[in-house]
Amino acid sequence: MRKFSKSLKFAIQGLFEVFTTQRNFKIQTTFALLAFILAIILNLDESQILWISLAIFMVLILETINTLVEKMMDLMHPEYNAIVGIIKDLGAAAVLIAATFSIVVAAVIFGGKMFNWPPKYGIIIGILFILFIIIGSILKKREG
Repeated sequence: MRKFSKSLKFAIQGLFEVFTTQRNFKIQTTFALLAFILAIILNLDESQILWISLAIFMVLILETINTLVEKMMDLMHPEYNAIVGIIKDLGAAAVLIAATFSIVVAAVIFGGKMFNWPPKYGIIIGILFILFIIIGSILKKREG
């Protein structure tokens, strides 16, 4: 039990570290809190709460991992390194994908409950994001 309590203590210290040092994590936890409060107010059902929870925790987990990767890369290569830049960009991309997923989930669940939006609004957001990736990649390739 002592080992577990020490591990838990270190994990909590990590949570406090990422919250106090990372602006995006603070913003994401604020939105998470608002989403959970809204879920209570709107009396969402079990599956809706699970989808909202999945979206929230996926963003927070990936933001934490992204911070970990950035810190490790800065420690290993304090000077500018193009490969390190790409690694950091990939970590940020993972967070962006998760954040977009959370927007799709929010549009489907909260939009449906509050504004009577059909689920296709979530699909439209997903399609726009995929098109953004494809078109942006094509344009970047033409520039480079």
